Amino acid sequence: MPQNKNLSLEWQSDLGTEWQEVQKKCLHTIGNLTLTAYNSEMSDRPFLEKMDMPGGFKESALRLNKYVVLQNKWNEKHIQERANELAKKAEYIWPYPTLTVAELAPYQVEDKTVQKYSLETYDVNAFTRILFESLDKRIMNLSPAVKKEYKKLYVAYKLDTNFVDIVFQKQRLRISINMKFSEINDPNGICKDITGLGRWGNGDVELFMEHQDELDQIMEIVKQSFDAQAE
Repeated sequence: MPQNKNLSLEWQSDLGTEWQEVQKKCLHTIGNLTLTAYNSEMSDRPFLEKMDMPGGFKESALRLNKYVVLQNKWNEKHIQERANELAKKAEYIWPYPTLTVAELAPYQVEDKTVQKYSLETYDVNAFTRILFESLDKRIMNLSPAVKKEYKKLYVAYKLDTNFVDIVFQKQRLRISINMKFSEINDPNGICKDITGLGRWGNGDVELFMEHQDELDQIMEIVKQSFDAQAE
């Protein structure tokens, strides 16, 4: 079957009323592909002409064309039947290997289940939940582009990368700001330099939220990190 979209009336007749759909579906499938030294001469000719012409399929010595030369028309049914025949031959010629469990083991990838976290993952009490919900709302309201992710040990807020992380503690929230301590403008002195210290979260700046009335001061610091990421 040719790839010319303007098929001749003979091809349209062979393929049926849905010939355009058949051509689109079957054209480049294995059932419609073969080898010939006369491809340019065959061109878009009707199937029977391709069979009987000098150098046509009836003169082909290739086993690949054995099914083709037995047909008097070429349509979707024959393309699918030939594809099935070739698939069976391929399975015979290139059999699937039979390997023991021990032989397969070095090549098998362990199926690692991705752990999903949520607010319930952390050690949250009624007090720290209230603190978190008020801070979370303010952070998410900074921009529709802010993404929140529940990590194993902390809640992360990011644009391209994290700009603030929150860790739950017994009676307070520990907040990591992803900036250098020297870059922070901290008029209220609420930030701590944790450069080089091991902490959960990202950045060199740490502060704590213990009361609701600290929310505005904390958000002034958070917004500095957000603005730095947004630039």
